[in-house]
Amino acid sequence: MNTLLWIFLTLIALWMALRYLPAGADRHRPLVELIALIDLLSAPLLALLVWAILIQAWPQTALALVELTLVSVWHLGYRTGSGPRSVIGRSENRNRVSDPASVATLSVMTLNCRYGKADPQSIVDQVRRHHIDILALQEVDSSLLNRLEKAGLRATLPHLVEGSPTEVDNGGRNVLFSRTTPEDSRRAAIDLEASSVPTMRVNTAAGPVRLASVHPRSPQRGARQWGQGIERLALINGAEVPTEGTSSEDRPGTKPAFTIIMGDCNANIHHPTFRSMLTAGNLLDASLSLGRGLHPTFPYQVMGLPPMIEIDHILISQGIRVGSLHAIGVPGTDHRGLVADLILP
Repeated sequence: MNTLLWIFLTLIALWMALRYLPAGADRHRPLVELIALIDLLSAPLLALLVWAILIQAWPQTALALVELTLVSVWHLGYRTGSGPRSVIGRSENRNRVSDPASVATLSVMTLNCRYGKADPQSIVDQVRRHHIDILALQEVDSSLLNRLEKAGLRATLPHLVEGSPTEVDNGGRNVLFSRTTPEDSRRAAIDLEASSVPTMRVNTAAGPVRLASVHPRSPQRGARQWGQGIERLALINGAEVPTEGTSSEDRPGTKPAFTIIMGDCNANIHHPTFRSMLTAGNLLDASLSLGRGLHPTFPYQVMGLPPMIEIDHILISQGIRVGSLHAIGVPGTDHRGLVADLILP
């Protein structure tokens, strides 16, 4: 029994250690999937801890306690707002004194529509209920766009920027809907081996804001392309990303005052490549920055399982504060959406 405990605890320790791989080293399967599931290790570790105590295996008890504490500390980051760039962002926001006339609030929503199968009326209802200003959708097809229009979405969010079709669409196209007229837009802002990234720039009282709807390639379709896609999201906020084939033409134009990137990133904060992208792009994860716990988005409505991992994200540039953020359910898709109120001082 003692030997079996050592084996289980050693395997879990190695699993947890994957979080500390260098950025880019996680671009291999099944590493991508294993790292995504690190948050779920609390349950088996608790069971192993109880088992070790019951049989009085004190060295294994100590190791189980250390591993469980470490996983709990990672979870605690979502309660304290600690993580890549989040401490900097919260400090800057706390010390800033804003002119009320220059403060703007944007209500945003993102949802993966699962091959265009998401219920259009439910999407419209969520948009109206939460007074959404910008809607980012992924895995959209022409049929869903037509059904959204029939459901009345364009009456609330009349302006649409649709990602250019590609041969490597990741389950469908990415789109952005806006309540106000964009000052500028692009159908493919950066070069990815995945669905095109549409962007738009809207003016607010606080300054211009660039918004993007993103969906890097899922690791099942290519772990290398998955990693490169996540890395290049930093380009949207004007970062210098040393990726092969990157040129100045890949960057989406003049950097605005603020940037908001929304979508199914197929990654969470445990992936080294994702954390590296946040640092390179000078970006914050809104859920982590808010400090009110995890907002798991996947899977949803799949074999009765509850959402367990947070792979859909709202990423924000420095200076944006998160007023609120919560997950919402829409029938027909296997992801929960995210809705956030963002304050631009």
